[in-house]
Amino acid sequence: MTDLRATHPGPALHGRSRVRVRAVRDQRCDPVRIVQETRVPEPRVHEASGESVLHGGELTDPGVTSLAQALARAARLRTEPAIRLIDGEGRESLLRYAELLDDAARVLGGLRATGTAPGDLVVLQPADDRALLGAFWACVLGDFVPVPVSRALDAPAVDAICRRLGGARLLRDPSGLRHPGPARWDADADRRSAPAVLVLTAGSTGTPKAVALTHGQVLGRSHGTARANDLGPHSVTFNWMPLDHVSGLVMFHIRDVVTAATQIHAPRDWVLADPLRWLDVVHRHRVDTTWAANSAFEALTARLADAGRTGERRWDLSCLRYVMNGGAPVRPRTVRRAVAALAAHGMPGDAMRPGWGMSETSSGVVDHRMDLDSVRDSDRHVPVGRPHPGVSVRVVDDSQQVLPLGELGHLQVKGAPVFSGYYGEDELSGRAFTPDGWFRTGDMAFVRDGALTVTGSADDLITQDGRSCQGHEIEAEVDALGFVEAGGTAACVLDNGELAVFCVLRPEGPAPEQAGPRIAELVLDRFGVRVAHVVPMAAADIPRTPTGKPRRAVLRAGFRPPAH
Repeated sequence: MTDLRATHPGPALHGRSRVRVRAVRDQRCDPVRIVQETRVPEPRVHEASGESVLHGGELTDPGVTSLAQALARAARLRTEPAIRLIDGEGRESLLRYAELLDDAARVLGGLRATGTAPGDLVVLQPADDRALLGAFWACVLGDFVPVPVSRALDAPAVDAICRRLGGARLLRDPSGLRHPGPARWDADADRRSAPAVLVLTAGSTGTPKAVALTHGQVLGRSHGTARANDLGPHSVTFNWMPLDHVSGLVMFHIRDVVTAATQIHAPRDWVLADPLRWLDVVHRHRVDTTWAANSAFEALTARLADAGRTGERRWDLSCLRYVMNGGAPVRPRTVRRAVAALAAHGMPGDAMRPGWGMSETSSGVVDHRMDLDSVRDSDRHVPVGRPHPGVSVRVVDDSQQVLPLGELGHLQVKGAPVFSGYYGEDELSGRAFTPDGWFRTGDMAFVRDGALTVTGSADDLITQDGRSCQGHEIEAEVDALGFVEAGGTAACVLDNGELAVFCVLRPEGPAPEQAGPRIAELVLDRFGVRVAHVVPMAAADIPRTPTGKPRRAVLRAGFRPPAH
């Protein structure tokens, strides 16, 4: 591992990691079009007769062949400040796309002076978002491969990542690398098949993996979702997931660079400290596009209820047009309550759009406008919609045969945004794809009425005596109990096959010895499965991914049954 904090040129370093991703299939697009085409919707779905297959339609070309070209185009199209960064104190700073391009080109000069060469991996852990964006785009301009990591990781954890990536370089303070003038970069290079970024998965079901995404895959996803959801320079978006996470970086920031949108970013902890700040930003800046996972909508709905009782402020949310709900299983009860609470402040009833995606698909690639009248609180699942242009999904059985409509099976995906493999994991990458090129997502799903419904991860499926359910379904039911904190439950099967429910009990509720049997009875009655252990925990002790999903593998590994 090498820490790139030097302010002077240094020699080329031995053992550095250089990545070249071999494409599994051709991800290239058609001839050039301009970014304003994102305003023109195109046909969305062609469903194979009687089979669980959905196609998102043709993907037109995004008009650029590298992320660097996309940033340069945004700088030409938007001369006014289009990036707004909110810090942990709520202070706002503005940044023009041209300024970001200039910052990146100056840091690029410093990286080159340290001996960083095209293809080198650079682990990024700057202290603030502006520095992170400058470092990320410096890597993009120089054809280095950025690997953003969480600021919450301590030095030993970051060192371990660098070693795992074969001695990747580490950059924490790009300011020391800034050159007086911007470095030159190849504006004409076609990098669609070249690696653009390594994304570390959340590891909710096991060890995190390094997902290698090419320029073509990220551009394909960005352009496809823009086509599907009418995003472009007219859009104003708000993201509060970390920019080191695939949702903050790829799903929002890079997409908004590709579409030249106005984009706003805030720290997750700042929003979660008071979810009403989310609405403050939407109201103040007339945001039309935002997103969150199910747990955040639960927290927001609860906070809105408190605000209503105390007569706090109101907001005009009529500007909202695309409120994506994804990153974790979508709960029917949560969606209905969130829509009702936000509609009271003017949000259009069709703005909420459940969706699905993962790091391996360059983030979200399936969503739709939800028909609230078709969803009931008692439903077990919410449809996540139809694939974006350039994406196809199918549901197969254990023998890889496509299932009839309505039957539950294994979800597979194929298309322009789908990755080509995990970095340094050739065997794992080979197992991840079928012989005909479909990615095995590990999720269970079915297709009905032209829409995909994802029921959960195959690894989280709980089966007893012929009855089955997903861990998140149990969590939703237990969370609804009045004596359990909303979003405070995690359910998983232990190594010995027993089912454990970890939960955060409200202090005013029943004692654990009374709460445990009530939880077990509820789960048995609702799903027909037996709970062997109910484990009260503090909220901070339940490990979760950035989108709020429980890290079941960590819970499973750390569980110690009580002594009898």
